[in-house]
Amino acid sequence: MIFQKIRHLFLFFIPFIFSLYAEKPNIIFVLADDLGWAELGCYGNTFNETPNLDKLAKQGVRFTHAYAAAPVCSPYRAALLTGQHPARMGILDYLRPNSSNALPVSQLTLPKILKRNGYKTAMVGKWHLTGYKYQDAQFEVRPKDHGFDWNIGSEIKGVGNGANFWPYVFRTQPIRWLDIPNNRMGKEEYLTDRLNLEAVDFIERNQDKPFFLYLSHYAPHTILNGRPDLVKKYREKYTPGQTGRTNCYLCKDAGFSGEDCEHWAQDHNPHLAAMLESIDHGVGLLMKKLDSLGITENTIFIFSSDNGGETNVTSNAPLRGGKSQLYEGGIRVPLIVRWPDGNIPRAKTCAQPVVNHDFYPTLLEAAGIEPDPKQELDGVSTLDTWRNPSSAVSRKSLHWHYPLDRPHFLGGISSGAIRHGNWKLIEYFDPKKSEQFELFNLKNDPSEKTNLAESKSEVVQKLYRDLQVWREKIGAQIPSRPLLTQTRNLLFGEHFSEGQVSKNWFFQKEWQVEGGVLLCNQKGNTNKRIFYKDPNFQDALIRFDFQFNGATDIRLITGSNGSYKTELHIQKDNFFIQTAQDKKGTWFPTRHGECAHDFKEGKWYTMTIEFIDDHLVAHLDHKHMVYAKHPMIKKQRTDLAFQVDQAGASFDNLQVFQVGQHPEQNNNLDLIQENEARNRNLLKRRKTLDEQ
Repeated sequence: MIFQKIRHLFLFFIPFIFSLYAEKPNIIFVLADDLGWAELGCYGNTFNETPNLDKLAKQGVRFTHAYAAAPVCSPYRAALLTGQHPARMGILDYLRPNSSNALPVSQLTLPKILKRNGYKTAMVGKWHLTGYKYQDAQFEVRPKDHGFDWNIGSEIKGVGNGANFWPYVFRTQPIRWLDIPNNRMGKEEYLTDRLNLEAVDFIERNQDKPFFLYLSHYAPHTILNGRPDLVKKYREKYTPGQTGRTNCYLCKDAGFSGEDCEHWAQDHNPHLAAMLESIDHGVGLLMKKLDSLGITENTIFIFSSDNGGETNVTSNAPLRGGKSQLYEGGIRVPLIVRWPDGNIPRAKTCAQPVVNHDFYPTLLEAAGIEPDPKQELDGVSTLDTWRNPSSAVSRKSLHWHYPLDRPHFLGGISSGAIRHGNWKLIEYFDPKKSEQFELFNLKNDPSEKTNLAESKSEVVQKLYRDLQVWREKIGAQIPSRPLLTQTRNLLFGEHFSEGQVSKNWFFQKEWQVEGGVLLCNQKGNTNKRIFYKDPNFQDALIRFDFQFNGATDIRLITGSNGSYKTELHIQKDNFFIQTAQDKKGTWFPTRHGECAHDFKEGKWYTMTIEFIDDHLVAHLDHKHMVYAKHPMIKKQRTDLAFQVDQAGASFDNLQVFQVGQHPEQNNNLDLIQENEARNRNLLKRRKTLDEQ
């Protein structure tokens, strides 16, 4: 009787088990790091040798207008795994080693939903979606926290040091910089080869069930350092170009002069070519393994890069610019997709614009999996375009959002962009830049040589309006650039993500974290404060996002010795600075400056506050600011708190940075004084005679 019940139960579940695994395609995603659009043979390169990737392109579809969601790595990786634009999730730049930001574990990532639907999931290689405990990050989020069953080869500290050979130790540092525990390939083990080996082994172990393999290479990120035998091959093939850097630790440690450095050769770089050949060799190994196991026909194989190539070691020509820039050379990437068995055509080229957060919904549709409505998606399925490369994607425009406090070391500057049809508009966020817009027609001018912003002003205005509407819809913020300070190390930060909330907050019943933000709720009395434990800083830049949802007064309070010395008051129609009474001195409470601004309910704003010496400036942008110069400001800050007058206020993305003096501080002080005078006149006009 019991046996019969077990038998019936087993038979009942057979259809479910079969449906879970039947006909679901395997997925292999191979990602190169900083590989430019023009580096592969199938994209026209005649120096680098990529026979396996060229073969992959002949067996599938090669995309000529595939884009990265950002011109640097961390935002791309976050968009790939979530299907969301980086601006929605708040990862806008590459994450520093001590970053307080990380990919929130609350995200229903691609490996999580695939795992939920019967897939075995693995990640091999570069992660870069967290700060690292080793480098004092408060939180460290690993691939297994996001649905990967198995993971090896991911970094545990900052990347890009060129230590690409066993034992993977950077110079005299005490630990390996990534989590490879043992040697498998002999004393000359090379990182890209090892990652390839681990990827092939994963397929061997999981051939009988659907799998998702994310092979994320560190190559060819600088410092370029290829296998000596391959470097020799390319050195002999063509004389390396002139070095772009004479201070190279790899050359120094090897006893070479900086002038002869090949790691930074600006063209025909033998190390870049060698690293790319190692990636290509791994693609060949994966293809052979699929063939030998008889699972090629049911495997989606994708190859791409996270952003454009670095222009100090290569050229992305005919595209303009490179990594860190919103020109095509920084955001257009190689993309090859193969899925045999009649699923997508062979040897086709697709010129339709696609972007990497499209992979999430596309792969779910290919696997017959319904997206979870709880995971808001910005990407769209491009499966129809895979199947018919002439079929347009069902989307009007592509958008980019890349705000920076200062230029990227590779040349990128604070900007946003939109592509609509063949038109592309770049908006520069720096108010001091002479040209706010650049407009290009990519069909007629793929190298973006001719700025049409003046002659096509009506196109500029339309695209600019569309870009503004998109930013408002997605919640993309443009933090005001520093005026008096230049940021250095992060002292502490808080992004209020699920499972990643600091223990340094004194939570009382009036405060809670919900939906990734800090909320002041309906409990308790008025004038509610929440304190941060044991801050200790003086000169600093503080930045946070805030939102009015019923409250009428929001304050940031900071000071020392238990006495609050400086407050920023934000009210529904203005904001101002106040310094408190100094009980040990002669200073009385003083109100400094006032800036009129109508803060809308439910809208997010970003406030930037800079303390340096006895100066303080707080600004929403370079037109809306308040300023104070007072001895009370020049204090060590051992207290920090938010305060609201009543329930209905939200906070997010608090960051406190060490700072130095801004190189243009004196000029910016003049700008501040001009704004103060303008604000006084505006306030006089707004107030009634009785109020004045």
